[in-house]
Amino acid sequence: IMPSGMFAWLNGEDEEKSFLKEFEEALPSLTYTQRLIGFGVCFVAGWVTSFLSAAFLPRIDTTAGASGFAIFYTLGNLIAIFSSCFLWGPCAQLKSMVACHRLFATCMYFVAMALTLFAAFYQSDDYSSGERIGAVIACMIFQMAAMTWYTLSFIPFARTIVKSCVKSVFGC
Repeated sequence: IMPSGMFAWLNGEDEEKSFLKEFEEALPSLTYTQRLIGFGVCFVAGWVTSFLSAAFLPRIDTTAGASGFAIFYTLGNLIAIFSSCFLWGPCAQLKSMVACHRLFATCMYFVAMALTLFAAFYQSDDYSSGERIGAVIACMIFQMAAMTWYTLSFIPFARTIVKSCVKSVFGC
């Protein structure tokens, strides 16, 4: 007889519960109203945090200003995106984020966040304040576009409609 726990897999038994399953089960079950309130509060907190990044705009030409802007803007986006964990639960949220039809959008969103932080924190003698401002603003715009594309992936046919509109406007 094999010992239980870490050697259970040798006996063909399922491994212990995953961290996410344990985390989800540890949370008390929330009512529908509590889930909506949690989602709303977290979503609004994310947007407020993103808007607070504007306080750093007057000093965005400095490393401290660019870093503060990037941190607040990116943190606000992370809080807003994970607010949906209140609606679906953390496991379902993560599974939906990596679903085949949404994986590219999710990856681009997180890459955009990482690039925004990198552009703000990058230190080099050859990196002027003008280049820093341009890089941070460009990454922020990329982050907005990636967030929009990611959000549209939750609305049936939304990305198809947006693609059609862009093709008709730009004649692609």
